[in-house]
Amino acid sequence: MKYQVLKRCVIASKICNVGDIVEVATDEVRGLMGIGRIAPYNEPVKTEDRSVGLQEDYKPRTRAKKKSS
Repeated sequence: MKYQVLKRCVIASKICNVGDIVEVATDEVRGLMGIGRIAPYNEPVKTEDRSVGLQEDYKPRTRAKKKSS
């Protein structure tokens, strides 16, 4: 599992800076999470461009604004 470094520390004899994504041995995880050095990392969801293949002259319909009386 991947973890994000919250505070600069040494993990497996390597210096890890804030924001680094690392894989940590299971025996070290509990201790590092307990002192607030690492947190589980969830990879960001990739978004799709759904407009691929649409014609250039296509414009979505919009509602007409109400006239205020």
